[in-house]
Amino acid sequence: MLYEFLASNYVQFTFQLLISETVFLIHVQRKKYFVPRLMAFLFIEILLGYLWESFLTSEMSGSMLSYILLYVGYAILTILPILGSFELELPELIFILGGGYAVEHMTFVLSRILLYLAHREYKLYGSLPHLLLTRYAIYVLGAVIVYFLIIRTRKRGNELQDSDFRIAVLALVVMMFAIGFSVYWSYPQEYQGTRIGEIICPAYSFLCSVLVLFMEYYVLRENSMKREQEMIEQLLQLSNIQQKSSKEAIDIINMKCHDLKHQIKALAKIADDKSRDEYLQEIGAAVSIYDATYHTGCSVLDYVLREKTLIFNERKIEFSCMVEGRMISYMTPADIYALMGNALDNALERVLKEKEGERVISLQIKHHHDMVLIHLENRCSVALQFEDGVPVTDKKDKTKHGFGVKSMVYIVKKYDGDLLMSLKHGKFNLDILLPLYQEED
Repeated sequence: MLYEFLASNYVQFTFQLLISETVFLIHVQRKKYFVPRLMAFLFIEILLGYLWESFLTSEMSGSMLSYILLYVGYAILTILPILGSFELELPELIFILGGGYAVEHMTFVLSRILLYLAHREYKLYGSLPHLLLTRYAIYVLGAVIVYFLIIRTRKRGNELQDSDFRIAVLALVVMMFAIGFSVYWSYPQEYQGTRIGEIICPAYSFLCSVLVLFMEYYVLRENSMKREQEMIEQLLQLSNIQQKSSKEAIDIINMKCHDLKHQIKALAKIADDKSRDEYLQEIGAAVSIYDATYHTGCSVLDYVLREKTLIFNERKIEFSCMVEGRMISYMTPADIYALMGNALDNALERVLKEKEGERVISLQIKHHHDMVLIHLENRCSVALQFEDGVPVTDKKDKTKHGFGVKSMVYIVKKYDGDLLMSLKHGKFNLDILLPLYQEED
C-alpha cells in the first residue's frame, strides 16, 4: 500500500517539485504556525492533485495534451503550500515556481541521459527501494547540487525582493515551452530508446532549464545593483543636504560670536547701570539659542534637534517639541539622523515660504495603539499636488530632488512601518507609524 501511494504521480511529482522549490525558500520568512500550515496545505495539494489526475484520465485519457496539462497542473498546485507557509509577493512566487520547475526538470533529464549512456533501462516502476532512489532520493541530491553550484553562489541576502515580475513570467513561459517540446519528442513510442528521445531532446530541455536559472539570477543581480545605485544617489543627496545644514549652523554660530564680541566691547564703555542691564538682557537673549539642550533618551535625536533648533531660531520659526526619543532608539543612528533630519528639513523648506509670525513647526513622538507615532506638523498655506501619497516637488529639475522623501519612505519600510503625508486646513502633516520594541534590561 505504501508503494502504491508513493508511486502515484500526484505524490511523487509533488515531492520532486517542492524539494526543488525549497532551495529558493531557505532564507524566506516563514509565517506563524509554519509546520501546521505546511502540513495542512500539503494535504490539500495532494487531494487536489488526485482529483486533477482523475479528471484528466476520464476526460482526455491518452492524449499528449493531457500529459502536458497534468504536470503543469501539479506545478500550479505547489503554490498552495508555498504561499500558505511563507511570506511572499506574487513576483517572488512566480520566480520560485519557474526556478523550481527548472531544477526538477534538470534532475529528471540528466538522470535519463546518464541511464541511457550507461545502457540501463529507464524504468518508471519497480521495487520500493528502486522507487525511493529514482523518484525521491535523486531529486534531493539534484536540488542540493544545484543549490551549491548555482543558487548559493549567486544569492545576496534577501534578493528575491528584487525579482522582476515580467522577467519571472518570461522565465516561466520559457520553462513551459521547454517542457512542452520535451514531451512532444519523448511522448511517441517510436522515440523511446533512441538518441533523439533519450539524449538530444533531454539535453535540449536541460540547457533550457539552466538558461532559465541563469536568466532569473542575472535579472536579480541587475535589479539589485540598480536599487543599490539609487540608494547611493539618495545617500549622496542626503549627505549634501546635511553638509549644507551643518554649514548653515556653523555660519550662524560664527555670526553670533562676532556680534557678541562687539557687544561685549560696547558693554565695557557703558557707564549707566540701567542701560547696562538692558544690554545684558539683549546679550542673554542672543546667547539663549545655545541653551536648546534636549534629553529625549536618544542621543542622535538630541543632536538633530539641537542643530535644527539653532536654524529655526535664526529664521524666526516657532518650534515646539514633545518627544520620547527612547522609543525610536532601536533604529540605527544613521537611519534616525536621515529620517528626522529629512523630515525637519522639509518642514523648514515649507514654512520659509510663509510670512514671519506664521512660521510654525511642531514635533511629537509618542505611544499610539502599541505603536510609535512620529507626528510632524508645519504651516503650509499653498496647495500641494500629491502623487503616490507624497507631495510632488515644485522645483524645475525634478530629477535632482525628491531623494529626501524617498529616503524617508525607504527607512520607514525597512522597519515595517507606515508613512502618511497630508495637507489639511493649511497644515502639512507627516505621520509615521513604527513598531514599538521594548527596551531590554
